[in-house]
Amino acid sequence: MVSLLLAVVVMAIVFDYINGFHDAANAIATVVSTGVLPIRTAVLLAAALNFMGAITGTAVAKTIASGFADPAIVTQTVVLAALVGASTWNLITWWFGIPSSSSHALVGGLAGSVVAHAGLDAFKWHALVEKVLIPLVASPTIGFVVAFFLMIALVWVARGGWPTWVLFVLGLAVSVGLVDAGLHAQALYAAFLDSKWETKVVLALALALAVMIPFLWGARPGFVQTHSRRLQLLSASMMAYSHGSNDAQKSMGIITLALMAFVSAGNALPPDAPNWILPVGGNVPMWVIIACAGAIAAGTAAGGTRIIKTMGTKIIRITPIQGFAAETAGALTILGASHLGIPVSTTHVINAAIMGVGASKRVSAVRWGVAGNILIAWVVTLPLSAAFAWVSMKVLGAMFG
Repeated sequence: MVSLLLAVVVMAIVFDYINGFHDAANAIATVVSTGVLPIRTAVLLAAALNFMGAITGTAVAKTIASGFADPAIVTQTVVLAALVGASTWNLITWWFGIPSSSSHALVGGLAGSVVAHAGLDAFKWHALVEKVLIPLVASPTIGFVVAFFLMIALVWVARGGWPTWVLFVLGLAVSVGLVDAGLHAQALYAAFLDSKWETKVVLALALALAVMIPFLWGARPGFVQTHSRRLQLLSASMMAYSHGSNDAQKSMGIITLALMAFVSAGNALPPDAPNWILPVGGNVPMWVIIACAGAIAAGTAAGGTRIIKTMGTKIIRITPIQGFAAETAGALTILGASHLGIPVSTTHVINAAIMGVGASKRVSAVRWGVAGNILIAWVVTLPLSAAFAWVSMKVLGAMFG
């Protein structure tokens, strides 16, 4: 049983690595396509920030660990089959350069393996609706709308149509996102978890003043265009951080689920095993956090040029100012979902945000044929990854019982 648990842990880390190079484009496609950073520098930056984002929270991991199936009915074989199904779909979509969702592939894989093992009633379908299907529609919509209006505001500011204080408001919005990201780190510092909203607002205002006022002093028309490349570097960093804060936690959750199932089955580790290796009270062990953060960072560093090409050039021809708007909208949407413990698709959100900035210029600026193909991938990811996992569960069940 311990050997099967080790196989699950290894497979989960492999899935996280695949997630890294499959979803690397989420954070860096636009910054590469606009020429702000060369691809090698961009992927290394994204890898570092993926790691930072991954170690600063566990809300999404806890949703994966206990939100979709009771650990008491889950076996190591079920978790392994879910990972095989999700990884199979990820590799297929990566090979064809399709920016599908690793998050939905994992949830779909878990659904397929649980149903194959214990029947339809064993999976929490209401959780699928609340935590996956509703966010499947809501998160890309939010990303699209925020990017659309942010892009319009930036264009007006760049033309000198709005006063300097508007730049401060936009900078404040970005700063709030950065402060929120920083506050995720409170998960590592229990004393900070009880901070009040008033404290957060003060921190946001202070950061906005500290960061933006030197740039706003004496700002003139064309400011945004002049500094758009620097702004995009900031937004790409936010996007990479937010990607780590949501996506890496899914593998943390699946490993935690396997560990909880191990305990529920009445198993015990050898007496000389460290007591921190298993989850206590449903919490994610620190070694799981570090392992998954490292895996997604390593995967991101391995690249992802196939999907970068699709996202960075085939949907629209993006500029630095458009990249800033898309990445800022995407990062804020994803960080909000991470805070709420919702395993959203970072791929869906950033794709929708890119479409939003394109549509703000004119509807025809978006290549809707490519967008339509991406939407099809969104729809079929859950059922197809579930089907792969169902087959995997039948095969693995015959092998391991």
